Amino acid sequence: MASTQRFIVRSALLAQDSVTLDGARARQIAVVLRMQPGDEITLVAGGQEATAVLETVEPDVVTARISDRVAATREPGISVTLGLPLLRGDRSEEAVEAVTQLGVARVLPFISTRSVVRALGDAKRERWERIAREAAETARRGTAPPIGTLRTWEELFEVLPRPIVVAWEGERELRLRDGLPAGVPALSLVIGPEGGLTDEEVALARAHDAIVVSLGERNLRAETAAIAAVAIAMDLLD
Repeated sequence: MASTQRFIVRSALLAQDSVTLDGARARQIAVVLRMQPGDEITLVAGGQEATAVLETVEPDVVTARISDRVAATREPGISVTLGLPLLRGDRSEEAVEAVTQLGVARVLPFISTRSVVRALGDAKRERWERIAREAAETARRGTAPPIGTLRTWEELFEVLPRPIVVAWEGERELRLRDGLPAGVPALSLVIGPEGGLTDEEVALARAHDAIVVSLGERNLRAETAAIAAVAIAMDLLD
């Protein structure tokens, strides 16, 4: 199964023995990959994966029959939620792609006082979801992280799983590797926006028992900080 093309689909599809794929999935199989009846693909949903044999292949619709199902084995042992600020251009998308491959369980976009970009439209949100899905397929994961509803800094702390770790350029003593709580099944990592966090925002985070940490002596762009923080957390805790 490891060598077949992977497609993350709705969980309901894996409950059936015969499945139908249409739209972009069908075009990818028939036109881009030029697959034929009898070829195998892997369908992935909700931490489960199934081998499916293609039965009919057309540019607008593909049918396949599932031959076996197994549990996905490449999901991290810890569930990491990333609080990701909206960033200019395609920087947020770069971060979503990388942290998905690294193993984050969920991405929660937010805006704060110094955020430059302050709106996440439906089209952009759908693009983030597509990027996350394709990145999860590339990484051979068992699921794609959902993209949460855009929230303000205050709202973010009402929904983040505990414990919460906030990376802040003003912290000078506690490094991320030393501040990560050990032995927890889940945690949240939060990265500040391009303009940084205000003292008031850091105080609010501490009031919610967040652990405030440093990512080192050098200032990092927000997307770099997000990728670095997730990579360190996964290396130490997964």
